[in-house]
Amino acid sequence: MPQDIPNAAPNQWFTGSLEAPSPALPKAGMLAIEPYAVFQFDTGAYADNGHHLSTSDNASTAETLLVIKYGITSRLTVEALPSLSRSWNSQSHSSGAGVGDLPIELEYRLTDGNYHNGAPSLTLDLGVTLPTGEYDRLSKSLNGVGQGAYLLKQGVVLQSLFDTPGNHPVRIRVYASLFEPLSHPGVNDLSVYGTSQGFAGRVRPGISGQWGIGGGWALDRHWVFAVDLVQNLARGYRLTGVDGGGSAVATTGPNTSSTALAPAIEYNWSANGGLIAGVEYTAAGRNTASYVAPQIAVAISF
Repeated sequence: MPQDIPNAAPNQWFTGSLEAPSPALPKAGMLAIEPYAVFQFDTGAYADNGHHLSTSDNASTAETLLVIKYGITSRLTVEALPSLSRSWNSQSHSSGAGVGDLPIELEYRLTDGNYHNGAPSLTLDLGVTLPTGEYDRLSKSLNGVGQGAYLLKQGVVLQSLFDTPGNHPVRIRVYASLFEPLSHPGVNDLSVYGTSQGFAGRVRPGISGQWGIGGGWALDRHWVFAVDLVQNLARGYRLTGVDGGGSAVATTGPNTSSTALAPAIEYNWSANGGLIAGVEYTAAGRNTASYVAPQIAVAISF
């Protein structure tokens, strides 16, 4: 039996998990970057009653994300998340690409964690998503990568780190975020809201939210097994306007939900660098696509 190492948890190296957000950085002037490569393959769709259906027009997406965090103080961090994606549909032989909407937020760590008893740190975040992605006047639907609206984000992250018998430290993150639209953008022609050429109107996006739990269990100081459980919920949008034929349009998009799991393995070569790779996949949903999404990321801090 291996002998337990006192205080193994604060000396353990972690990178992940894949989906759970990290708390505010611990030092002023610290810079952390984490580029992601995500490949998502739609595998069908969930109906309103939650039943999974096969579809013939499944899309695929390759996306690059870059998480950038900078410590303004030892408790206050600013974060930006630029992204670029390309989508294609083998059934229709079409493709599209574009820069996504840009989330920017401030994170403030109210309390520090205590690895002796597992008491978590508490970080609050407040941010806005800038509508930098194309969403209307599209030349083809696969070019649509944004919502068109400014979104206010409010969130909380709890992180707990503690030792376990056998020298296998565990880190757990529990988080929740709420996104509220701050604008009701105009919508013209072909758009991500299902409109076609000649349409002119406005959309009121629905409130959306996400909560999840992510954990990492150390095999040794370098290798960690990580897993996420993520739940997404969104109210349907409200679209009003006039179509190309001059007829009034007033529609409401469906409420959607999805539940996803994301197991992963990470290798950390130091306290400031590591790599994580895994697969996220939907386990349940309503009015949304099902998918499998292999992904890999490298985390580096300075």
